[in-house]
Amino acid sequence: MIELIVSDMDGTLLDEHMDIPQENIDAIMHTYNKGIPFVVCTGRNFTEAKVKLDEAGIRCPIVGLNGSILFDRNGKVEYEVDIEDQTALDILDKGYEAGYYMEAMTSKNVYSSSREQRILAITELIHGMNPQMSLEEARTRATQSNEVTTIEYREDLRTLVTEEGQAIIKITFVDADPDNTIKPLAEEIGALYPDTHITSSFKYNIEINHADGTKGKAIEKYCQDHGYHIDNVVAVGDNFNDVSMLKAAGYSYAMANAEAEVKKHAKYETTSNYDDGVANAIYHALKLADSQ
Repeated sequence: MIELIVSDMDGTLLDEHMDIPQENIDAIMHTYNKGIPFVVCTGRNFTEAKVKLDEAGIRCPIVGLNGSILFDRNGKVEYEVDIEDQTALDILDKGYEAGYYMEAMTSKNVYSSSREQRILAITELIHGMNPQMSLEEARTRATQSNEVTTIEYREDLRTLVTEEGQAIIKITFVDADPDNTIKPLAEEIGALYPDTHITSSFKYNIEINHADGTKGKAIEKYCQDHGYHIDNVVAVGDNFNDVSMLKAAGYSYAMANAEAEVKKHAKYETTSNYDDGVANAIYHALKLADSQ
């Protein structure tokens, strides 16, 4: 028996054009017709995720920022897990001292330390998914994308806490040489602040949340609050920030394009995000449940 479908977005629900393909939409609508709800569980914030869902005609709860915040269908925050203010400021201090590009997320929006660096990061993401595309075209798409136009920019991200009184939920560092820069920093931050959880959603970044702000814990809480059994949940993902929910769900699927280490934590593998992997995972899980 399947009670809930949960899917990551980037590299999973979204295709190489960063859109939700019709086959995935049809599969989600099929589960709706069977009385099975659908939830997005993403590293994105509400606005970033909702734009793509609206384009596809999908209205659903959004577990955002790697599991640290839950929005209902209308964008109302049902819960959030913040990084302690001083910890967030200390981490941002380290980023500024090292000169890294950073993003900070609150319940209100995503904030970037540099519009140009945000464009470069999205350009790299688009080009990585479409290697046949020229860098110039990838940059043009990035500049016009919702991932650039819907977020806000701050010269100093620390003012979100010190002047605006916002609580930071997630901090992201991006660098072109992560193995020699931000990944060693991630180990340092993890040792200094054991109440943090550090993961990654693509090869050039690290993402820092509170230790209780993971996708796995978020899905477990969602099940408890809504009367679902975690063994009857389908979870689909592709990267390291998805591992906790893949380990938790009864029917866990790694995308064919997932990192090899991520695949080890899933019970099943589906096709890539270029080839309707979420739809194929849903149909496969439904057949499995019926046969059992």
